[in-house]
Amino acid sequence: MKNIYFFMTLCAVVILSACNSDDDVPVVAPLERGVVVDDMGNSYGWVRIGDLDWTTSNAMNGPGCYDATYEGNWGPENVFDPRYSQYAFMRDEYIPAYGNLMSYDDAIESAPEGWRLPSDEDWKNLERALGMKDPDNLGWRGDGILPVLTSKESGSQLGLRFGGGIIRKQSYGMLNLTFLFFKEYGYFWTSTVDPKNQDDPMAYFRKIVFGVDGVERQAGSQQYLLSVRWCRDAK
Repeated sequence: MKNIYFFMTLCAVVILSACNSDDDVPVVAPLERGVVVDDMGNSYGWVRIGDLDWTTSNAMNGPGCYDATYEGNWGPENVFDPRYSQYAFMRDEYIPAYGNLMSYDDAIESAPEGWRLPSDEDWKNLERALGMKDPDNLGWRGDGILPVLTSKESGSQLGLRFGGGIIRKQSYGMLNLTFLFFKEYGYFWTSTVDPKNQDDPMAYFRKIVFGVDGVERQAGSQQYLLSVRWCRDAK
């Protein structure tokens, strides 16, 4: 009799634990869906997560990243030279698949009417809606959130991509913009400025890394060229 009682008690604990676990799993399926068109005629899907609408692919408008230059102490240094195949790759293959990479200013100006480059708080609201417990922290946060952010066919359907970025790097004694981490990292601008560094204006971004579960909240130079998503308040 004692064994039966123990077994029934154990089952009840397991069932209650499962229910509590299920209660912690957020509902991330989009509430609404639609399409938005940018100023160059490119169409993007959008999904409603919480009280915000988010585009589900990276922006393709704005100045082409293949023409990017960095005005350093040594004069303009081309990131991509039209004489080389990487220029054509970025123009003809990368942007159609992964979207454009934009500076902070271009990212803000790229948004269609009624949409905006998400602020740091917009990203935190999205992360909370997806179940993140520590969105205010800097650095890596949100264990378990990467599959939700990168899912395209199920879950949130946000489909964040690992498109790399164009980052300033010291090379041969010169400070240049360099295309890095393609298919490894994904960088996404926010509109929120980090006021700490006045000499090199900074803004917050989000970073994902293939195989690393979580999303990083950090600030970087506004001259970086990063991926862009748009959002708007749900109507």
